[in-house]
Amino acid sequence: MKINELIEEIGIIPGMNIIVHSSIRQIRKIIPSLIPLELINQLKIKLTIKGSLIMPTFTYCFKKNDTNYEVFDLLNSKSKVGALTEIFRLQNDVIRTSSPTHSFALWGKVVKYFEENNSPKSPLGKGSIMEWLSGLEDSYVLLLGCDFNSLTFGHYLEIINEVPWANISPWDHLGVLPIGVSKNGEQALAQVPGCSKSFNNFKDYLLNQNIITQEKRGDFTFYLIPINTLIKYSTDFFSTQQNMLICPQGSCLPCDERRMKLKTRLD
Repeated sequence: MKINELIEEIGIIPGMNIIVHSSIRQIRKIIPSLIPLELINQLKIKLTIKGSLIMPTFTYCFKKNDTNYEVFDLLNSKSKVGALTEIFRLQNDVIRTSSPTHSFALWGKVVKYFEENNSPKSPLGKGSIMEWLSGLEDSYVLLLGCDFNSLTFGHYLEIINEVPWANISPWDHLGVLPIGVSKNGEQALAQVPGCSKSFNNFKDYLLNQNIITQEKRGDFTFYLIPINTLIKYSTDFFSTQQNMLICPQGSCLPCDERRMKLKTRLD
């Protein structure tokens, strides 16, 4: 299979606004000779500048209790969420937002609405790229070889559905403070996103209800999901099955920390 054939199969059309999560290793299961930059260029060609191509370039530059933490540098801090995202952010026609913890690389229509200085107190909530995508009819999440544990938009769903742990930081055990740190200074944060492994339970719910489909080519899977679909069907799941959105007791330190803090608040 060639890259342009894969993009055709996915169903991308001009004018879509897409946030992409990807695993180059998984894509190479069906395109062994994959050149990441060629994939990026083919996505741009298909979307055209009337659409948007967005990738997370998270660096997680949080202040910590000790002095052992990284300081975000817009130009030089490398993305920690996949090789494709790092290659994408370095392109001359791509801009990167300034959140010390959760920056995004942007191309196309989206750059008319966001500048490099975008760094909301709620990194994945109000004022973020996630909120902008939520207001569009033609916005999508594209998962290439990834599961819902890569679904950044899931954290936005936690916020808008007001899950009880949304504003509880789960990283005290690592000394992480709810403060982003960049060369421009410190920024207090409204939320510190936590574990996303249980987002796969939301995926299973959507698949079982035939709301979304998982496309498979051998061992490679992909999803192209309208964001308004995720919002619509999160309302019930995120309110009535919250126990499915946090890892079982004893299996995940961040989720256990949130559970303990939430219990303390209720007591």
